[in-house]
Amino acid sequence: MPERSTGIAIALLATGLTLSAAVATGGLPGAVALLLAQPCLALGLALWRRTRPRQALLADGAGLLAAWLATAVAALVLLGGPLRWLLAQPSLSHALLLAGGSGALLIGLWWHWPALHLLARDGHTASPQARRAQLPREAWRGLLQVALPMTLVLAIGLTLLWPGLLPDADRGWGLACLLITLLPVHWLIQSVPAPTVLHGLPVVEMPAPTGDPAPSETPADAPAPADDPEARNRALYAAARNGRVEQALALLDAGADPHALPAPEDRDRRTLPMLAALLPDLRLLRALIERGVDLNAAQGGTTPLLVATRDSWHGRPEAVMMLLANGADPRQTDADGNTPLHHAARSVDPGVAALLRDAGADLNACNHEGISPLGSACLSGNWRLARFLLERGARPEPPGGQPALLCAAACEDDDPAGVQLLLRHKAQVNARNAQGRSALHEAAALDHAEICQALLEAGAEVDATDADGRTPLLEAVRNGALRALETLLAAGANLHARDAQGANALHLACTADTPNPTLVRDLRDLGVDPHAPDAQGLSPLAQARASGRWALVAVLDPKHPIPTPADEDAPPAAPPPLPQLRQRLHDNAPLADLAPLASQLTASELDALLHDDAVLSVPERLDWLLRLGAHPEARGNDGLPPLVRLLDQGESGLPAIRRLLAAGAAPAGAGTLARFLAACQAHPCTAAAEAFALELLERGADPFAPSPQGQPTLVLAVRLGWARLLDTLLQRGLDPLACDPHGMAALHHAVEHGRADLVQRLLLAGASPEQRAVDGRTPLGIALACGRRDLADWLDWHGWHLPARPLRPADLPAAAIVGDLAAVRRLLTLGLPVNATDAQGCTALLRAAGGGHRALVDLLLAHGADPALPAKTGATPLSAAVSMRHPEIVDRLLEAGSALEQRLPGEVTPLMLAAALGLPDMVARLLKAGADLHATDAHGQTALHCAALYGFTARDRTRLIALLDTLLLAGADPHAPSHQGLTPLLLLLGARAEPGTPVSEDVLLEALQRLLDEGVALDVHDSRGHSPLHLAALHGLPQIARLLLDAGADPSQRDLLGRTPRELALVHGYVDVAAVFAPSPTTPGGVSMARFLRE
Repeated sequence: MPERSTGIAIALLATGLTLSAAVATGGLPGAVALLLAQPCLALGLALWRRTRPRQALLADGAGLLAAWLATAVAALVLLGGPLRWLLAQPSLSHALLLAGGSGALLIGLWWHWPALHLLARDGHTASPQARRAQLPREAWRGLLQVALPMTLVLAIGLTLLWPGLLPDADRGWGLACLLITLLPVHWLIQSVPAPTVLHGLPVVEMPAPTGDPAPSETPADAPAPADDPEARNRALYAAARNGRVEQALALLDAGADPHALPAPEDRDRRTLPMLAALLPDLRLLRALIERGVDLNAAQGGTTPLLVATRDSWHGRPEAVMMLLANGADPRQTDADGNTPLHHAARSVDPGVAALLRDAGADLNACNHEGISPLGSACLSGNWRLARFLLERGARPEPPGGQPALLCAAACEDDDPAGVQLLLRHKAQVNARNAQGRSALHEAAALDHAEICQALLEAGAEVDATDADGRTPLLEAVRNGALRALETLLAAGANLHARDAQGANALHLACTADTPNPTLVRDLRDLGVDPHAPDAQGLSPLAQARASGRWALVAVLDPKHPIPTPADEDAPPAAPPPLPQLRQRLHDNAPLADLAPLASQLTASELDALLHDDAVLSVPERLDWLLRLGAHPEARGNDGLPPLVRLLDQGESGLPAIRRLLAAGAAPAGAGTLARFLAACQAHPCTAAAEAFALELLERGADPFAPSPQGQPTLVLAVRLGWARLLDTLLQRGLDPLACDPHGMAALHHAVEHGRADLVQRLLLAGASPEQRAVDGRTPLGIALACGRRDLADWLDWHGWHLPARPLRPADLPAAAIVGDLAAVRRLLTLGLPVNATDAQGCTALLRAAGGGHRALVDLLLAHGADPALPAKTGATPLSAAVSMRHPEIVDRLLEAGSALEQRLPGEVTPLMLAAALGLPDMVARLLKAGADLHATDAHGQTALHCAALYGFTARDRTRLIALLDTLLLAGADPHAPSHQGLTPLLLLLGARAEPGTPVSEDVLLEALQRLLDEGVALDVHDSRGHSPLHLAALHGLPQIARLLLDAGADPSQRDLLGRTPRELALVHGYVDVAAVFAPSPTTPGGVSMARFLRE
């Protein structure tokens, strides 16, 4: 630290305060004095605080003056104009401009605060590392301790210097505020603490460690070695290895090479940065960094950062921070593939891991063993750091690496905390490593019973097998893990499991490195067969006997003679009977000669022979063993019965298969049918093979599970082209979308093989033409690529889309709704009934007729569709075509024999429906076809009544008159009343309409005239006693009323309430209509209020 220059500091501070007081003079001199005062105050305070030496005061003063001058100019530009405008004409906009300028000035000072801070505190002495530190501009301390104080000084100065802004009486107070504020402001500017960052750390400014030097440390002024560079380098390495930091620094100052490598004869091959990274005093590391050493240079497969994280339980966060800040690569690896984060994962302090992560370390990097940093933390039982890594994105199953759950299960202590932590962070409880081992395997092998229990409670697969076929229980037995074995047995583990070599639990217990007779006894008592042979035909008893473990032999077979020392010199005994018999069978020895040898076999040994290829390939030998008592369903070392092994031979194994079936074997087990089909596909087969596959189904073979190669049963049946089997499988509910390992379903293969019949069967069962294989191909794409346009037609459902389920009869009306002719044709070809109905009881013909699909109607009629089938609502195809105004379809249905008088709900006929809809052309077609003009509905109304109902609200004059003409000219009776006594005239005038219903009186007038031309009676009444004149009054129709009066209607008629038409018109406010009956001089030609409001 520079020595304090008290005299110069006091002189500069006094000069600065004096110049600041000169602000009272105002104007330009006051502004110049205020600017000159700032460098004096900054330099004087820095000398007083001993943050800078006395050298280069003038140069630094000039720099400070330039900085303050630039700031003052910026303040004048940003604040001067708005302030002048605000004083001249106060307004909100001018105030906002002044506020915006102040904010811009503040942000500019905040942006440049690192340079202002370093210039004021250190001047030219700021080291290059400090100047490169890239102090974060966005740090809040820069705003609060630099930008705001400088803005305050400028604001007070501007207030004092601006003419007329501050009254003369208050200028003294303003000057006092300025003088009081200046020193604290400069103190704040210079006292901003240097930030601690990872990149660009100002290493020179790091404080040296406090405390007394180590006892072995030599004084800093110790004499350097002779003028020999190699000697100095050796001395430098010796000082670094012994922790003599002062001596090492002195040697560096004396010219020792900081880049030198260890001497060839040195056993310690660590470089100087590696040694310095391990010292508690970081001054040596700092000095090496200043001299430009390469922090990423590897020596012996390691780097300084790897050493700093590896060789300390606490991880040395200070050294790691310094290395990272000066360019050390956090992704470098050592000879074992470990990154610094792998080593930091074993540290008790997560701070080192945090530094590495912030510097860009890969959280999921795996070493050569596939272990990630999270796995390293779990192996060491460092759950605090494991939680830290998980919360920051570390994956429990790193890509290409070992799941961390296996590492947690394999930690030193039986502590389930790590396993539970990983499971809470979505670790897969049954995740496997490259050897197929799960966490339960690891925990069982290490006798971690509590971890086993935690895994089992989380859903771990208790009988999972690894690449060697071993289950967790077998691992526990192999390692003598009794506590874990008890936990697994309590969870229902299979005690009789075998590994890939056919060894059961007793085999592994007898061949363990440290055999445990107690464990062997317990396994025997639990029912594990001590005589069961493995793949080499050796039983646990034989293995124990062969390895001389007589204590185990005594446990397995208490009756077995234990050899004495004299017996050990006897000649070797003959091989066991089982290997002898197997060899004789392979040598094709006569079966009769083998009976004595077979009589010496146990039942399990006899069963083992059923899995020998020499037996299975010769049906006579199989019959011989079955007669001797071999069990036809005995399972081999692979857990499969002999029948399954024979199914793998395809049709060539049928003779032996039938012998096993006759002996009582059942084709049970997952995927038995698929095995047989896969074998038949691999070898030529005949129609007998398909018949036998159907027989297997009848005997209970599993059709759902795929073959061992992952081929679904349906796919295999298609590839074999067995249509009968395919139909049976589909009837049993097999999924037509099931895929082989290439993502191809049965439909893909049917198209590839060009089997249109199988394609149709699969589509009917719900196969999707749009299903994509792994390579992106669809069945339609395969058909087009093969040039099979006929198959492509079956797979292109662009109008009506297949429903992604088995097709149902109701799909035919659904396809007819959208008018997809091709889809309907295919569905009919697939066998869907032509008269099938949907949920509303509508047939495809009804849907097509209502939708106007003429070609579809022709197709359905050609296939025998019944045009008389009604929907649940009573609608028929003919009524649908009439109501939807499709005359061509009406003609086609009439040609097909549709019933003209088939009644709709309410006993309505199609003719009445056409009349009620106002369709004169449709009425004419129906009449021409022979429709009954005088038929009545449930209310006694004819087609003319229906036309009159339509006519009351009609807007098309021509259409209405044509409709009435058609019916009347055909002989309709205009006088006929309905059951309620309503004639067409009353219905035309709105007898069934609400009062005031909007009508077109001009249209209605012509229709009325047409009925009057027919001589209809005017004295008719409805059930309310309303005559035609009453109806005209009720609906406010003056022209109708006049026409009726002109035609001779009686205006004095009364309804059931005794009201005349005029009185009824007045009741409803139609004074203009009332005037028709008795014109009033007060309302000539006027319009009633009711009519005015209505119109």
